[in-house]
Amino acid sequence: MDYMDEEILEARWELERQKHTTLETGMYAGEELITFTPKEILKSGMVIPLPDQFAVMPEDIKDIKYPSKNAPQLILTSLDSTVNLCFNILPVVLHEGALQHMSSQFQGAVCNMNPSLKIGEEEHTQTEQGNEMIWFGYRGYHLDGQSFNRVYLIQMRKSVLYSLFSCKTEDKDKWLEIIENIFSAAEERM
Repeated sequence: MDYMDEEILEARWELERQKHTTLETGMYAGEELITFTPKEILKSGMVIPLPDQFAVMPEDIKDIKYPSKNAPQLILTSLDSTVNLCFNILPVVLHEGALQHMSSQFQGAVCNMNPSLKIGEEEHTQTEQGNEMIWFGYRGYHLDGQSFNRVYLIQMRKSVLYSLFSCKTEDKDKWLEIIENIFSAAEERM
């Protein structure tokens, strides 16, 4: 009899998960339902659906996790601070094809800071709105242990949105679809 109860509970769980597969309905990261609200990033005109469960990282934690004077302008973090979304606005206007060059420079900088890092994947694409977007991923090491990182560069009219997503390596599969949806939905408002 217990076996049937477990099957029923599993079927209910699967039906619940199927209801939450978009940014509008929320998406599951493992067992946690993440909901989203579109928010403007750093008064740039770029609006991105961000997790409601994230908070701005407190300065004292930011100073420990990102000690560089070039730390991101805005860092949103999960409540346990193991999943981070970092944002900078780069005030540059790029000509066609220059975003790829910028991505190569960032990849070189990442590898120069830590020569043991290997860039694992890269994609040149567009947001749903049509803004040029490039991302690349790598595994790194942080205070929390080994991490999965993905850098996003999105060309806007008068600037470039530079973003970093970071989570524990073992949580990568829980977050990958969510992060891809978040950045694909980024839109520049007039």
